[in-house]
Amino acid sequence: MKALRLPASHALAILLTSLFFVTLPVGTAQASTDQPSVALQQMATIMHRLKHFPSPQGKQELQVIIDDRASNDNERTLAGAMMNLQHKASADDKARLKGIMDDSSAPANERELAAIIYHLDHRPSSADKQKLQTMMPAK
Repeated sequence: MKALRLPASHALAILLTSLFFVTLPVGTAQASTDQPSVALQQMATIMHRLKHFPSPQGKQELQVIIDDRASNDNERTLAGAMMNLQHKASADDKARLKGIMDDSSAPANERELAAIIYHLDHRPSSADKQKLQTMMPAK
């Protein structure tokens, strides 16, 4: 069988194109695990401006997250706990939040938001607001 002969420049172009497409999914997956989801960014924004409980607009946004099929279970739990806030998280919600906080397979941003909601006392602390800002969409 005869070997296929390609000019060196053509072979190099094929090799570089192949490497690009092979590494593209890895780079994309890594970036997505570091970046909070859109739902988490929305929840961080709502929590950042929270005073005692979510505003009516905030509750509408949280309900959209809960109803969205694209939201994962943790996002739905976080949004539900935020909807129920009355100066602090309810005992039932605290148990669910603790589950997220203790789940090492959950993304760090989800665990962090769960902890902020869990420890909430009327409004997020200054330290919590700084953490929330890192989860909020860039302006």
